[in-house]
Amino acid sequence: MVGTDLPARPVPEEQPVPDDTFLHVHPHRGWLNDPNGMGLWGGRWHVMYQWNPDATTHGNIHWGHASSSDLVHWRDEGAALAPRAGTVDAGGAWSGVAVVDDGVPTLVYTAVRDGAHDSGVVIAPGRSGPHGDTFTQATTSVAPHPQGWIDVRDPFLLTVEGRRYAVQGAGRPTGGGAVLVYAVPEVSASWELLGELAAAADLPGGVPTRGDVWECPQLVRLGETWVLIVSWLEDEGARQGVTAYTGDLEVTDGVPRFVAGGGAPLDHGPDFYAPQALVADDRVLVSGWSWESRADGVDGISLDEIAARGWAGLLTIPRELVLEDGVARLVPCREVVALSGAALDVTRHGDGDVLTTPSPTWLAHASGPVELHLVSADASRTVWSGDVGTAATVLVDGTIVEIFAADGSHTLRVYPRDGEAWVLHARHPGAGLEARALAPAWSTRP
Repeated sequence: MVGTDLPARPVPEEQPVPDDTFLHVHPHRGWLNDPNGMGLWGGRWHVMYQWNPDATTHGNIHWGHASSSDLVHWRDEGAALAPRAGTVDAGGAWSGVAVVDDGVPTLVYTAVRDGAHDSGVVIAPGRSGPHGDTFTQATTSVAPHPQGWIDVRDPFLLTVEGRRYAVQGAGRPTGGGAVLVYAVPEVSASWELLGELAAAADLPGGVPTRGDVWECPQLVRLGETWVLIVSWLEDEGARQGVTAYTGDLEVTDGVPRFVAGGGAPLDHGPDFYAPQALVADDRVLVSGWSWESRADGVDGISLDEIAARGWAGLLTIPRELVLEDGVARLVPCREVVALSGAALDVTRHGDGDVLTTPSPTWLAHASGPVELHLVSADASRTVWSGDVGTAATVLVDGTIVEIFAADGSHTLRVYPRDGEAWVLHARHPGAGLEARALAPAWSTRP
């Protein structure tokens, strides 16, 4: 389905906080997980995502598709990929990327036949038409699941020294995550497995080695530093997180090898996973999956409440990957920071500045020790607290909070209750707290 961009509408200050989001890409029905297929073609930004259109739980995995002219105002483009009975992707079109191959936008994805251990890489060249982009899914794999590793999936393509390579996440049967690397002379031809780009077991001392399996590897260059992002799983998914390794890329006889010099969490919040990176001109854009925080409807949301709402999961705002003191961090993309909106009243106190607002979608800038609360007439609960440093951005959009502080980003899902208002307290004199309400940016609601 193709939507039509509509002018944004102002958010009235008296509007109650809804159980919805206005700026973030999410399915209007069904389940969302990993971002996929980020790209720029046809004069528009594109982002796709793992999507189950039929239920608010994982399964029947398609690719949903949204596009934007400015990384802020999005329209729904419907399904880009769908599983096909009796074929290589009968068990789902799992994660992957979009590349523009000889001028043709092409999706490269993990095709699952009947289980995570029976997967391969399949391509789907695109074609633009009067009803949007359509993609033709191939019937064979260019990179079948190799012997010697488990859970091989999530292709990412890049060019190094004029040669095209692909990486995929994996695990060693003996334990520990790994990233495999392939030579890819032609996207649509058979890929050549070159070995391991990196593995948790081979990292130097002092570098984080989390993960039985590494998923969704992203390999990008910032200046002279290479950054390898991996999403890791432990105990069959009971624990998970995202690590950004910094280091060098050594290429010997055409075979790349990542040499890590350091590593740190890419996001410090509990609700961020499986980010995808896109190299776009002078920056690297990153968006991640923010799942529903399930806590039986108390500080989270129950499965019954999710089903009643009709959708689960959303994508973070596009962020920019930067290096600060040699550590890879995420900051909000400039398009979001530049959004205008009605100024919100801030009260100046002796011990700092206080913002109180029922607005569902707002952006604030603050410094120093900060506390974020949800407050009603008879109760208060703390959402987040910490020292954000000299300059930080706080973005609230319905049920997601994204805080960009001196130590990096923090992503968390929060579910306001009827009668609650947001309270942001910057606890030091001269905090310089400023805030503004933002307008809805989704232009279609199927």
